[in-house]
Amino acid sequence: MVDVDVVIVGGGPAGCSSALSLVARGCAVAVISSPNRREKPTETSTPRLKQLLHSLGAEEALSACEPCFGVVSDWGKKNSVLQPGIISPFGHAWFIHRSRFDACLERIVRDRGTIWIQSEAQKVDFGIESVQVKTSHESVNARFLIIANGSPSWAANVTCQQLTNIDSLTAFWALLPTTLGERLLSVEAADFGWWYICPGDNTGTFACCVTDASGARATRVAQVASWNDQFRATNICQQLVGVATARAINIISASTASLPLKHGQSWVAVGDAAMKLDPIGSSGTITALDSGRRAAGAVADALNGNVASIEKYELWSTNLVKAFTRQRVQHYAVEAQKRGDGFWSRRA
Repeated sequence: MVDVDVVIVGGGPAGCSSALSLVARGCAVAVISSPNRREKPTETSTPRLKQLLHSLGAEEALSACEPCFGVVSDWGKKNSVLQPGIISPFGHAWFIHRSRFDACLERIVRDRGTIWIQSEAQKVDFGIESVQVKTSHESVNARFLIIANGSPSWAANVTCQQLTNIDSLTAFWALLPTTLGERLLSVEAADFGWWYICPGDNTGTFACCVTDASGARATRVAQVASWNDQFRATNICQQLVGVATARAINIISASTASLPLKHGQSWVAVGDAAMKLDPIGSSGTITALDSGRRAAGAVADALNGNVASIEKYELWSTNLVKAFTRQRVQHYAVEAQKRGDGFWSRRA
């Protein structure tokens, strides 16, 4: 049996952010991280990434990122327009190469003295003043649980809640063995959804199609040949050097969902486990790091008898979901004006 102050289920950015913040506050922490991690495509983050990593003492993780010098998009427009990062008062955005980024965060967390358990959380038992998490290898007993495994459905099940599903989208992505000439994020709308391309880690280019169930059935983008046909019909495909042909299609959920309550008596949910946001906001990793940091501070306060910070975290996360959902509807409505019925009108 492992005894700690806080047990964290999930070893991604949200879990690592929580662990680093708690260790800095003098808490004993154990992280339970699944050994079966799937490969993830490159993500885009706002300029605030550097500031957040600095606040966590994890600026080293920027070595797994590279500058994004601008966004090319035709969203709501007749032609694509470049928004260069150099004109932003906040600096350039970032490309996050997730496999290397997550590995770097894990290394930093381990080096800070956190107990790292490479296993799957199988059962959670809540006691009066403690919580126990059982894995296939051992059990962890703690005063507080942080759910950071990226699954709002798992969090809803453990905390006995009904998940609030706002929208259901799916991302179909591929790593293309070809070079992207400019280090830019390119976004292109289609009748059935939208595409984006960005540089891979050192070599290759990530290309992704985001659509809903109806769009996926109509276009058959889950099939390699159909995905390639649809991608070759885009304008952003022309930016690539050489033959842009996918060899395999990876499928991940890109839905928008939220837990009604982000905390309870001895638990708190962070990152995607608390609120899973549409990738159009480029806010997945940023939200994970920020929510993990905020929740960890609130948990440390709660362990010392001050529960007010937990309520502040609840309010912050709830307001974030409300604001994001409102702006998301407005954003999709811009493109819906020229697309008519279908994918876009269902989100506007």
